[in-house]
Amino acid sequence: MDFDENLELLAEHRYLQWLDLLQTKQAQIPAWATHSTPRGCPAVLCCLLCNYGSYNFGIPIAFSNGEKWFVRFPLCGKTGAEHLDEKVASEVTALKLLRARTDIPVPEVKAWGLAHENKLGVGPFIIEEFIYGERLEQILSNPDDKDSCLLNDKLNDGKVETIYKQLARFKLQLFNLNFEHNGSLVGGSSRLQPPLTMAANMMACFSGANVVAQLRQELSTTEEYFDHVWNQHWQQFATQRNSVYEVEDGKANYVFHKVLKTMIKRHVWPEFNQGPFKLLCDDLGPTNMLVNNEQELKIVGVIDVEWSYVAPAQLATVPRWILQERPDSWPFDTKRRDMFLKCFDKFRRILEEQEELMPPAQGPRLSELVKRSEEDGSMWLHMVLRSAFNAHDDFACAQLIATTPDWGELAAEVRGREEVQSFVARKLEENERYWTVVRETRKIVKEVKDGKRTHQDVIDHVEAARRLGQPPMAAAVVRRRAPSCAKTPSSFHCVLDA
Repeated sequence: MDFDENLELLAEHRYLQWLDLLQTKQAQIPAWATHSTPRGCPAVLCCLLCNYGSYNFGIPIAFSNGEKWFVRFPLCGKTGAEHLDEKVASEVTALKLLRARTDIPVPEVKAWGLAHENKLGVGPFIIEEFIYGERLEQILSNPDDKDSCLLNDKLNDGKVETIYKQLARFKLQLFNLNFEHNGSLVGGSSRLQPPLTMAANMMACFSGANVVAQLRQELSTTEEYFDHVWNQHWQQFATQRNSVYEVEDGKANYVFHKVLKTMIKRHVWPEFNQGPFKLLCDDLGPTNMLVNNEQELKIVGVIDVEWSYVAPAQLATVPRWILQERPDSWPFDTKRRDMFLKCFDKFRRILEEQEELMPPAQGPRLSELVKRSEEDGSMWLHMVLRSAFNAHDDFACAQLIATTPDWGELAAEVRGREEVQSFVARKLEENERYWTVVRETRKIVKEVKDGKRTHQDVIDHVEAARRLGQPPMAAAVVRRRAPSCAKTPSSFHCVLDA
C-alpha cells in the first residue's frame, strides 16, 4: 500500500530543514564531542557529514589519543519529532543490554543524550565506538541491482551458511533473554505507552494515523499485544486518505483487514500468552552488520539496534531478514516465495545445529517454535503484524491467505456486509477531494526547488491541511519505499534465566 505523498514531502522537507541546521553546526562538532566525552580529549572530524542508513545521520570523529568514535543523530522527518528521544533511549538501552548479556558485537556507547541535553540544538544523539569492517549488505547483494539489497541468488552456499550460522547464534542469545512485560525498553516509561516499533513509526509518519497514542490498558498478554497491533494496522487503513483509490482493491483490503482480526485468537499459542516476553530488534539484520573481510565473513559489528522493544515470544520466531531485504514491501510472486522458503529451510536447519552447540536453554527450544510457526501458518501472521501498510496482495499477506484453508469462507462473510460498500465509497470521496491538496503541495515543492519558496512553506502547507481535517493524499501509482554516558534506564523488567 502506498504512503501518503503529502506526508512524504513533509518528512523530506523537515529533514532538509534539519540538515541545513546541522550543516551550520558542523564546525562546532569537534569541540562539542570533546566536551561530551568523559576524557575530554580534543577531537577532529574525520570527514564531512555523511548520511548513515535510513534513520540516522552520522560522522566519524578521531581523538588526539588515537581513538575513533562515531556520532549518530536520528534523522528528523524519518521519525516523528515527538518520538526522537524515545528512539535513541531505547537503542541505548538495547546496546547496553546486549553488551552485558550476549556476545553480539554491538558498539560500546561512549556518550548519549536527549534533545534537551544536546548543546548543538540538533536533537538527541549517540556517540559510540567506531567499528572497522566491510558492509555485509554490499557483499550479499546483487551488484547488478543497485535498487535492491535482496540476497544475491548466485552466492555460493558456503558464504550464505557462514552468515546464517552467526545470525543463528545471535538469535538464540536474544531468545534466551526473558522479560516480564511487553512494551518499551525506556526506563520510567508508562506501561500504557506502546512500544515504538519500526512499523508504528512508519505508519505514524506516512499515513497520518495516531498509532502510538497512549493505551487505555497495558498489553499484558500475547493476545492483547496482537490485538493492539491489528488496531494500528486498521487505523492506518481507515484513516489514511489515499488507502483506497479503486473499488475492488479497496474492498479486498477491507476484507483482508477484517479477516486478519479473526486470525489472532486462532494463532495465539496458549502456553506463551502470559509470557515470558522477548527482546525484538526490528532493524537487526545483515544490512546493518559489518564483517572483517569478504573471505572470512566474520561479523565484527552489529551497528544498528534501533526499534528495539519487548514483545510476545511468537514474534521472535521468523527471521524476516532471511533474504536480507525485508519482505514487507514485496508484491507477491512465486520466484521470491520459493527463494524465501528455500532459505528459510536452510536457516532452520542451521538454527537446530547451532542450538545443539550452545548451553541448554530453559523452556522450549527456539528451533521447535520456528518449525511450529511454519507448520501451523502463524509465521505469516507474525510477518504481517510486524509489517506496515499491508495490502492483500503483498507477499506475507498473500501467503497468510493461501495457507488458511477457510479464508475464502471468512472473506465471503465479510464481503457480504453493507458496511464494505459504504466504507469504500467514503474512502473514494476522500481520495477525490484531496487531489487538490496534492497538486498544491507539488507546486510549492517546485517553487522551493526554483528558489522561490522555503522548506518551511511546504511544512506549513501540509500542517495547515492536517489541521483543517483534510489529511493529505498520495498518487496511487507511487509505491512505498522498502524499509534499512548516562545510566541505562533500570526499569526494563529483564529477568534472565539462571
